[in-house]
Amino acid sequence: MIQIRYDSYPQETSYKLEKIASEDGQETKLASHSGSYGDNDHEESICLEDGLYSFSFYDSYGDGFNGEYSLTLVPGERITTRDNSVSPHGERVLFRLPFDGETLDVR
Repeated sequence: MIQIRYDSYPQETSYKLEKIASEDGQETKLASHSGSYGDNDHEESICLEDGLYSFSFYDSYGDGFNGEYSLTLVPGERITTRDNSVSPHGERVLFRLPFDGETLDVR
């Protein structure tokens, strides 16, 4: 599950979730969303197979995201939660399913 609690500028916030199909980095977009003026929260559920995934989170203005987002597996295991600590233009989270924590990479 993807959950976002927007900051004061949701229209600057977007994300995409992609499956990395092979070690050569070929990606297939599975989900994406852009916030709109007045949005407070966003939540999206998506079923994922085993494999390598990329979750990219963006702040288009480049002044940093001051809200919160999280990626959570249905059984309740949290892949990552970020609160007021996203770099100015965004970040990319790489993870593998089944999730073991060792392949988690936040850039």
